[in-house]
Amino acid sequence: MRPLPPTLRENRRYILVRIEAGELTQKEMYRAAADSVRDLFGDVGASKIHPAVIWSEGEYAIVRCSRGHELEMTAALACITKAGGNPAVFRTVKTSGTVLGAKKGVSLKKRYLHED
Repeated sequence: MRPLPPTLRENRRYILVRIEAGELTQKEMYRAAADSVRDLFGDVGASKIHPAVIWSEGEYAIVRCSRGHELEMTAALACITKAGGNPAVFRTVKTSGTVLGAKKGVSLKKRYLHED
């Protein structure tokens, strides 16, 4: 089976998030994000948003969602108070159309923090 051409694929957005919590696995981050989306927008909203945590390193993670639903996803991330049984805060740093663009936000953030 051949993959879909780029013109027929669903467009996505990538949200860089800074997580203020203890050590979290990527699975715990996903569960917290998916539960928050489901609580705010229901199952139908969650099926339109398609939340997924696709990358995490240290206190940063990249969350994927459908294009046009970035604001709903950032609202759901802002409502998270617990992840993995511990208090947690998810802060949105940057929204991008590519994973590489979102990861550049991490390197810029680290560079500015080290210069001060």
